[in-house]
Amino acid sequence: MINEIVNYKGISIKKELYPLIKHIEDVDKYKDELGQLSTSWDMFALLGQLGDINIDIGKTKENFLNLTSTLLNHLSEQEVKKVTQEMKFKAQVAIDVLIRNLFERTADVGFLATDDDIRNFMQNYVSKYNENSVFLRNNIQKRFKEYVAKYSVYFDIVLLDNHGKVLVRLNDDIKTEKTDLSFVNKILNSDEDYIETYGFHDFIPQYKKSLVYSSKIRKTNMQNSDSLGILCLCFRFTDEMNGIFNNLIDTKNKECITILDEDGIVIASSDKDHIKLGAKLPIVLNEEFKLISFAGRDYIAKTCETNGYQGFNGLKWYGHIMIPLEYAFLSNELNTLDINESIINAMMENEQHFSKELRDVFYKSQTIQDNLTRVIWNGNIAQSKLNSVNREFSKSLLNEIGITGKKANSSLENLNQTIITSIVKDSEFLSSLAIDIMDRNLYERANDCRWWALNSYFREAFDDYSTLDDKKDEISEILKYINDLYTVYTNLIVFDKDGKVIAVSNRNEQFSLGRILTQDWVSKTLMLRDTSKYCVSKFEKTNLYDNESTYIYSSAIRSFKNEAITTGGIAIVFDSKPQFKAMLEETLPKNAEGEILPGIFALFTNKDKQIISSTNEDFQVDSYLNIDDSFFTLKNAEKLSKIIELNGKYYAIAVKCSSGYREYKSRVDDYKNDILCFVFIYIGSINCHTFLQKNKSKFLNTSKAKFTATSVELATFYLGKKLLAVNAKNVIESISIDELKESIDMDKNNHFKGMVLHKDKLIAVLDIRDFLNEEITNDDLTNIILVEYDKDNIEHCIGILVSSLEEVCVIEEKTIQHIQSHFLGSGTLVESLVNVDDSKDSKVAMLLDIKKIDTNLTKKI
Repeated sequence: MINEIVNYKGISIKKELYPLIKHIEDVDKYKDELGQLSTSWDMFALLGQLGDINIDIGKTKENFLNLTSTLLNHLSEQEVKKVTQEMKFKAQVAIDVLIRNLFERTADVGFLATDDDIRNFMQNYVSKYNENSVFLRNNIQKRFKEYVAKYSVYFDIVLLDNHGKVLVRLNDDIKTEKTDLSFVNKILNSDEDYIETYGFHDFIPQYKKSLVYSSKIRKTNMQNSDSLGILCLCFRFTDEMNGIFNNLIDTKNKECITILDEDGIVIASSDKDHIKLGAKLPIVLNEEFKLISFAGRDYIAKTCETNGYQGFNGLKWYGHIMIPLEYAFLSNELNTLDINESIINAMMENEQHFSKELRDVFYKSQTIQDNLTRVIWNGNIAQSKLNSVNREFSKSLLNEIGITGKKANSSLENLNQTIITSIVKDSEFLSSLAIDIMDRNLYERANDCRWWALNSYFREAFDDYSTLDDKKDEISEILKYINDLYTVYTNLIVFDKDGKVIAVSNRNEQFSLGRILTQDWVSKTLMLRDTSKYCVSKFEKTNLYDNESTYIYSSAIRSFKNEAITTGGIAIVFDSKPQFKAMLEETLPKNAEGEILPGIFALFTNKDKQIISSTNEDFQVDSYLNIDDSFFTLKNAEKLSKIIELNGKYYAIAVKCSSGYREYKSRVDDYKNDILCFVFIYIGSINCHTFLQKNKSKFLNTSKAKFTATSVELATFYLGKKLLAVNAKNVIESISIDELKESIDMDKNNHFKGMVLHKDKLIAVLDIRDFLNEEITNDDLTNIILVEYDKDNIEHCIGILVSSLEEVCVIEEKTIQHIQSHFLGSGTLVESLVNVDDSKDSKVAMLLDIKKIDTNLTKKI
């Protein structure tokens, strides 16, 4: 289907971009700049009539105007694509991080509902007026406080009997005595291990809506066992969402991320003053984005459903993002990165960052600029042969036209910088996101080991050590039941005060029963002061994890009779290899097929540079990341981003240091183990094609000398990095290398490269690269300079291949330093040296002897 074209302020654009383009700040900026240059072209056309410059300004203006339209269309499409991809990513991450967290809650309520202390309470509680019941109630409240001290994501725990009566709760300030029977029956009649409800719950009336996880409390772990009552865990939903939103939101563009229910009602908002809870929003699932109006304002919006986590999808909720249209496409802030031309060239070769269409725009721009450069250079050559009163005026006008052409071309150079800055920003965002997910995950591990160490059956069993052997099987069954709920562990281990393994959850690890654990973390665990403390192993290889590296979390089991006495410990073996890798992978951007975009990978490391996890097979776990030390000296929550060279490639790299989550790794936590998350985004190969060459000082006439009777004008140009010159009076003109009719390659070392037809005259073209001591490729040669001289009173012409054209400058003849015999590599091609820059920065050109070039090189043709 052919795109319909419409006019936007004199620029032809695709119709679908029309509602957006006026809001794209970079496009508007470039359009204004190029519009001002269009006025300059009109002025030059007028002034050109006063001088003898012989340039078709109208054609030049048309070329740049056509290029502007193409550039702005592509720039608009790139910007829309970039912004909408970021929106989709943030909406997706918001819902997926939430679902990952809520998955942990389902395991929590399922396991806590099997707690022996809770079962004992439910079976023996009579009423609040019964003395024993009061004692039981106080004990269970104490246990709830212990639980919430570990799992601080809950603000209340409530026990109901089968009739909905509130028997005990953590928060005694709420006086509700009975709950709605429909809620009770929904749970009692369910065969599920848990029920997830979001809405008004009358037993927590202070909240209009809350998220609660409930489970039947059965007499035994058998599915058909009688129900004793109901356990309800009340989740800090708003608190959790604030944490997620804070890691995703960009305040600069006024974006608002929300969670929507299945009807599109806002249940969580990153800015409640902007988009209020309860507002109804359109669900935008099937489109890449949609322009919508809300509260009298236009937005760009996108909605994502969850990818789920280990088969858990939660309630039918969506991640949703909206950005006010006038803020959606702001310019990037000025960067402080060291972005050189090599990096830009590498980026331009990578179609993931620099599309083929955009590269074509660049080539067209470069062609227009090269042609303009050649026309102006030739114009200056022509002026050097005239004795016109307009000579100085014409040369100044040509210089200004050249400068204006370079300004018109600078939009693309700015675009290159913008693209690379955006890549670096992306790496910063992704590294911050991944380290947050890791901190959240390991927070749960610290909670699990501490809570499971408080299991009453374990504590009572260890108090009577003489009968412990008789209880090993039951301990193992409890461990297996826990491990089946919490699948992020490969094994749960209970050991005694001597470090001897008493029970394991993984039946494939039963060979370890009776063995003595001698690792450092074992003795440290047995010395922990109280139930709030835990221990974590180093990230190291262990036979408890199939001789691979992992973290093992542990906590002390304390006497049921005297909590001050440690009788053993519990260790939980984190399945680090798949779990860490999944954390990294789910934060990286993916294509439509769900595959991570090529050239992007992420690592977790410690501050010793040891790799903990990697999404790139070239960087194996337990190997070391050998990059600059500055990346490994960051403090908690600090981040750093750079462009680096690694293995012959340029990468945008960002790293962020972990800072913990809630109490985990906080000031109140004794555990210190800083983890770094690195995200690498491939920019391009160091040894890439040269799209962009170093801009030299052409058109900027540093010489202020006026032409006098003792002056001479030199035409300067570059061959590779060597600045060469010939007398301007000997130059016919410069033409494009495209006009060369190449010779049959009978001898590749022959300096004769072919012929050009100029004004019905065939002229031989010579290649003098062999006489320079540097590597110059065919791609470096872009122009042919046609020169002439008298040979036996006959006008003779040759062409010389050169890299780029420089200025036509005026110098005093006396400043030319003649050399009798000067060798440039080998041969006698140079007759003199001259400083072509009268400023304090010397710029010496080698003046070629045309006759010697012709005599020495064409005689072999």
